[in-house]
Amino acid sequence: MDASFATHMDGKSHTGVIVMVGGVGVFFASGKRKCVIKSPTEAELIKLSNNVGFLELFHEILSFVLNCSVEISTVYQDNMSVILLVTIGGGRVRTKHLRTRMYLTMEAIKEKNLMVKYVHILGMTADGFTKVLGGSDFDFFIDQVLGTN
Repeated sequence: MDASFATHMDGKSHTGVIVMVGGVGVFFASGKRKCVIKSPTEAELIKLSNNVGFLELFHEILSFVLNCSVEISTVYQDNMSVILLVTIGGGRVRTKHLRTRMYLTMEAIKEKNLMVKYVHILGMTADGFTKVLGGSDFDFFIDQVLGTN
């Protein structure tokens, strides 16, 4: 998952999600946020918390279809502030609704329904769903999405 802060002319952010199973993309989503967000960390936190339920449901469906235990979903995040917020808590979350989003994600991690790992921005596959890519960045994105890398 990735979020691009204030990408649109009206100040709204753009988010992208790619779900991969066995190294192949099986679900893709990209969309403009419905509200103006005040910081890149807030954009990433909202994107992450909005998809916690989806990831838990996807995990359950995959376990049911395969009729076996499936390892927990790993969310790759390129924003260390968000990783710290949802793994150890704390920090300055400016509103109650953002604090609730932080605790929702922290609870999912604590219950081992998902795992969050850092990935450098150059390795963020979902970047292609949040901004225009060119050259080798676009080639990397296409290779990742198609599972040819």
